[in-house]
Amino acid sequence: MIRGMYSAASALVVASEQQEVTAYNLANATSPGYRERGLVFETFDRTLGRATEPTGDIVGAKTAQAYHDFRPGALQQTGHPYDLALSDPDRFFVLAGPNGPVYTRNGTFLRTAQGQLVSPGGYPLQGENGPVNFPANANQITVAGDGSVTADGAPAGNVRLVRFTNPGQLTAAGPTLYTAPPNAGLTNAPGRVLQGYREGSNVQPADAMVRLIIGARYYDAAQRSLRAISESLQLNTRPQGS
Repeated sequence: MIRGMYSAASALVVASEQQEVTAYNLANATSPGYRERGLVFETFDRTLGRATEPTGDIVGAKTAQAYHDFRPGALQQTGHPYDLALSDPDRFFVLAGPNGPVYTRNGTFLRTAQGQLVSPGGYPLQGENGPVNFPANANQITVAGDGSVTADGAPAGNVRLVRFTNPGQLTAAGPTLYTAPPNAGLTNAPGRVLQGYREGSNVQPADAMVRLIIGARYYDAAQRSLRAISESLQLNTRPQGS
């Protein structure tokens, strides 16, 4: 009986975590460069079975790991000169974050008065030799397909692009930003840059809504199971004659 109660309680936790992730995905369905997030679940038996033979008498589930779906989003033509997109699905822009480099597929940049392109959070876009800089009074900033930047026709550097041999090791540092541990396999990887385009989120809103509905039903089922077990336990432990 207690085992069943614990199983239902752990199902509530798992369903709640899944709902939070799905709701977060849905909230970022229109965020440029956003990558859908997901969770992997497993039973406690499976967890203990890595070290010992599972006995079948330990029930319940837990979150095993979180992951990011790095499939590309759709390209949207904006015509804005500071919108950049990457045609290679495994490339990332490099930004100078507050605690080191961060990586993103979100190519929506802003121009500063000091002559830099920065992310919406204010992180400078990195070139091959530091931040991409150009004269503050430049009228036209052009980014060619190979990532080379010119300001009024004068060279202003090259946009740095990287890829990872193990992107599953990337850690989210925001909705569209990632940090990379050493085992992510960072390498410089020139690619094709599209000026006047932005890459959309890879979240499918209709699919996310369906998962929210299914998740709500899972949560409700686990809650009803927990309530039924609790009521049955109370009946079985009630003193005789009461």
